[in-house]
Amino acid sequence: MRLTARLLLSFALVALFAAGFGAFLALQAAQTDVRRFFRDQFGEQAMPPSGTPGPGRRSGPPPQRDRELLLERLRDSQVQAAVFAVLVGLLAGGYLAWRSVSPIRHLTDVTRRYARGERQARARVQGADEIAELSAAFNQLVDQLTAEEAQKQRMVADIAHELRTPLTVLRGELEALQAGLMEPTPHTLGRLIEEVDLLTHLVQDLRLLTLADAGGLSLNRAPLELAALAREALAAFGTRAEARGVRLGFAGGELSLPADRERLLQVLYNLLDNALRHTPAGGEVRLETALEGPWGLLRVRDTGPGIPPEDLPHVFERFYRADKARTRESGGSGLGLAIAKALVEAHGGRIAARNAPGGGAVLEVRLPLSKG
Repeated sequence: MRLTARLLLSFALVALFAAGFGAFLALQAAQTDVRRFFRDQFGEQAMPPSGTPGPGRRSGPPPQRDRELLLERLRDSQVQAAVFAVLVGLLAGGYLAWRSVSPIRHLTDVTRRYARGERQARARVQGADEIAELSAAFNQLVDQLTAEEAQKQRMVADIAHELRTPLTVLRGELEALQAGLMEPTPHTLGRLIEEVDLLTHLVQDLRLLTLADAGGLSLNRAPLELAALAREALAAFGTRAEARGVRLGFAGGELSLPADRERLLQVLYNLLDNALRHTPAGGEVRLETALEGPWGLLRVRDTGPGIPPEDLPHVFERFYRADKARTRESGGSGLGLAIAKALVEAHGGRIAARNAPGGGAVLEVRLPLSKG
């Protein structure tokens, strides 16, 4: 039963009980007082058959003072009955109120325990009223916060790991240069610059994700031809794909929508980079554009091994790698798909990953055809 209905029913029952019980007590008291009054006034003997008053009886109506005494007794009885009924009603109402407030107090106590750091505190869910719904929603919120807190802790650990590797390389080579163990040749300095670039890109990626989380990611929207942008992205990966022995393909027609050109190009770069990393030599990476209702679609298909089903829900998480053996050098930083997701959602779009029926993975981006 819903909480509102239960409270209304409780109040109604208390009111009916108080009124009925008060009326019953008043009636009983009145009958008792009336019998006592007539016994005091007329005695206990029956009326003789002739109709004349018997001994101990008075004939005629009771005197005015006696009638006032009777009315006073009746009023006193009614007051006593009303007071008793109110007391009983208060007790019943207090019990019902305690039953209704008890779950709220429990939820308040659980909330305070969670605020004190007891992360395992959960509310007790009983019944199907509003309090039960609130308790269930509280538990769901706590579970979500716990998961996000654990994810943040993992992310901090991953960031520390990603930063530690290039910093260790930089420190080792700089110490070798300082000690005269290495010559500052162009090749050596070039490796140091590459490590600095890796750090710079990682910091920029983290900053972009932080801006996206805070809603501070700015977009310069303008009418954009998706097909032309797709061809530009494919051209940028032509040399790399050729070196890996992977074919690049395009399919789709002209399609225009409002988007930030640089941000959307970054999305395509990240998706194509991911596809090339997982496509073996002799395979193909295909970029498609399509129109579907109010959405403009971008699809990146590859002929790689696909994504393990257990990894599909996590591919857009930060620092997540389906192949745990991959390193930063062979598998990227683990931020590419997370950044793509953040940029697509900033455009009001959606991104999803699935496995193609014939093999390989499909990453699909849906972008709205209008800003609204």
